[in-house]
Amino acid sequence: MEYQVGQLILGKVYDVKPYALLMSFEDDVTGLLHISEISDSFIRDIEKYGSIGDEMRVKILSIDEDNGFLRVSYKQVPKEEAFSSHVNRRKAPVMKENEFLPLEEKLDDWIEEAYQKIEKKSG
Repeated sequence: MEYQVGQLILGKVYDVKPYALLMSFEDDVTGLLHISEISDSFIRDIEKYGSIGDEMRVKILSIDEDNGFLRVSYKQVPKEEAFSSHVNRRKAPVMKENEFLPLEEKLDDWIEEAYQKIEKKSG
């Protein structure tokens, strides 16, 4: 499998360190999910965020071609992808930088749509 920076992929935690989750991917590729790329909040106990055997969808930040090693991020995965109940085990398409609107804009659109529906029903 060819990997690309920005791509969303499914990985499995194979080791837990105080500073990172070590992950494995298809084709015997491994990677590092550094504690700073798990959450924007302070993490006191990394084991609350991942254990050996856990599967997580992550975004590729960089690729070490010589060693087949990926540096990945969980916090940069769009929440609708991270928490989807159905996890697609095939590689996801490469994301474009501004593909997803900020949450505030999505919320504004949703509120406007709700108001329009209410007005339509009210007459």
